[in-house]
Amino acid sequence: MSRPRRLHGPLLAALALVVLVAVAAAQAQEVRRVLGTEHLRILYRAEHEELAAVAGRAGDTAMARLRTMLAAEPPDRVEVYIVRSQAEFDELTGSDNKPWIIGRALPSALRVVVKPMGTQRLPKLVAHELAHVMLDVAMGEAAWTLPRWLHEGIAKYAADDFDEADGRSIARASMAGDLLTIDELEAAFGGDREQVSLAYAQSYTLVAYLSDLEPAKGIRPLLDQLGKGRDVRLALGLAFGEPVPEMEREWLAGLRRGYLPYLAPPASETIVGVLFVVAFVIALVVMRRRSARIRRRMDEEERLRKLLSGKAAASPEGEPGAGDDAAATGDEFFVQ
Repeated sequence: MSRPRRLHGPLLAALALVVLVAVAAAQAQEVRRVLGTEHLRILYRAEHEELAAVAGRAGDTAMARLRTMLAAEPPDRVEVYIVRSQAEFDELTGSDNKPWIIGRALPSALRVVVKPMGTQRLPKLVAHELAHVMLDVAMGEAAWTLPRWLHEGIAKYAADDFDEADGRSIARASMAGDLLTIDELEAAFGGDREQVSLAYAQSYTLVAYLSDLEPAKGIRPLLDQLGKGRDVRLALGLAFGEPVPEMEREWLAGLRRGYLPYLAPPASETIVGVLFVVAFVIALVVMRRRSARIRRRMDEEERLRKLLSGKAAASPEGEPGAGDDAAATGDEFFVQ
């Protein structure tokens, strides 16, 4: 019994060491790490190290593009937080957010907060939120004059953030006659999830359309007019030198023409559908041929039955006919 007592002390010490190591590892996970780039400070947890590197590269690329697009110099540092929970997201943004919101920009604090998306989605998300920050920097005290559709449209456009879901949203609205006009865009951001999705998608297309009117100047002339306190429609007309109703008609006509293909099923589904139709047609042909053979056989049997019945009816009285063997007697066959 003495040997277990001698091992009791070292065993407890070993267990205590394991616990201390586990606690230290957990604490290390809780400490935010910092990755500095030319324009950003990425704050993240240890498990998001790869995402932090992706966010840093994407962020610096986006800032360079936004500098040219908005004719504005980036601030010294923008903080980008990659969070691990909804509670942390709400805490850093200072508000209760709906679960499907994956990124928020706080321009006045030069802060962006994002949820840990995959390495394919994160670059566009970071670029989108940085665009909001840069728009406020570019507009200065006139930042409040920007309508929501312009803010979101520029952010999506700068991030090249337009996917198939956006295209389908526009296509469905076009088919239903529910496309939003310029005056309807702002209110749509306060609607249900479907309306908000449509507002985001159409805002992107409107900014893209306006930017293509004068590619050398892009969207900057509109920002300049809004910065002078102009009404949105007046600012549009002065910025691009065209009647706003005509620009609006052309933009909406482009949406009606250009996005219906987004309602077509994916190629894989189309192939499966075609194969199903082919298999159905083959099965239908086989069944019809089989039915035709059965009908021909039944018709032939009926014809033979009638033929035999006709021969029996044509035999003379007293003479055995086909099928009358049982009625004939031996005397009839031996008359002298």
